Amino acid sequence: MRYSPRPCVNQDIVDALKPLRDWRFAEYGSGSPEGISYATAISVIIACPYKIRSGEEARALFKVGGKIALRIDEFLETGRVKEADDLAQNSRYQALKSLMTVHGVGHHTAKQLYEQGYRSAEDMRRSGKWEKEFRYHDDIQIPIPRSEVESIERFVKLQLDRIQRGSHIVITGGYRRGKVMSNDVDLLITFPHQDGKERGILRKLCRRLEAKGVLGFTRFPAAPLELPAPGLIPPDGILSFSEPATLRSIKENKKATSFDSLDKALVVFRHPANGTTRKRDMYRRVDLIISRWPSFGAAVMGWSGSTQFERDLRKHAEKLGYKFDSGGLRVRGTHEVVPTMMEKDVFRALKLKYIPPTYRNADP
Repeated sequence: MRYSPRPCVNQDIVDALKPLRDWRFAEYGSGSPEGISYATAISVIIACPYKIRSGEEARALFKVGGKIALRIDEFLETGRVKEADDLAQNSRYQALKSLMTVHGVGHHTAKQLYEQGYRSAEDMRRSGKWEKEFRYHDDIQIPIPRSEVESIERFVKLQLDRIQRGSHIVITGGYRRGKVMSNDVDLLITFPHQDGKERGILRKLCRRLEAKGVLGFTRFPAAPLELPAPGLIPPDGILSFSEPATLRSIKENKKATSFDSLDKALVVFRHPANGTTRKRDMYRRVDLIISRWPSFGAAVMGWSGSTQFERDLRKHAEKLGYKFDSGGLRVRGTHEVVPTMMEKDVFRALKLKYIPPTYRNADP
């Protein structure tokens, strides 16, 4: 595992290569070989502790291939990478990038929409088929300052305390990695030393937030919030809602994927105007995630990112005979859960030196 600061020593090279990675993500997907190869190479450059002076020097780094080395030489000689510059005029890439700004549209859906004739998010808006998504689309494109992230966290903590005292919240995501601005707010919730107390709390929290008028676009709800059964469409203001961990406490044999192993709600949070930093109500995407205390450290790591850091961590865990995701650290084969109340427990179990969150910025 590598220390990955932001900004890094070679930030100019990273910025020049980033459009090439982003294009591969849009065209093939972030999990594709084409996307992963570029993402991995750039993450190695981010972690390089010295200034890269040539493509040949970069080529000596792990996972940096000949093609990327040539691009680095081009940048160091001319101050630009022509292939990256050309993407600004690539109509297909610009269309896919715009379409993917809409919530729920990944690279696969974006390509389908492109084939259907859509060329931008505005085309989708004008079609009238995505009314719910565009009710909050413009606001969630606006980055969130750290002070606002903290304000939302304080409000949620206050509501949690009204429901059940003893909770603990950690703000994860880019905020925890030190980013000045965030795209959304990730709030990870647990009850220290009280395993099981977290079951069912997500549903209660969402109902209370709805009653306070801060979920979605209804200031004064006309009826109590009816949360969905699995597989059904959530109500306005809740993008998705799932309780796999709570359900597994009832149905012990229920399986879960790495993403759905924790109770979570992805919501549109109405952050009221305060007359100073917010002249009007702002709609923000907030992820509410619930974790058991015995696996809280793994959950914090899994939701802190960055994407490439997490990918490298999972690969390292696999080599040691473990499976790691935000739901916990498990022994492969036996599925035995390794207690990880703290992040350092995860590093210790995986025989790794602790890396602070601000040095996990392995993505450009």
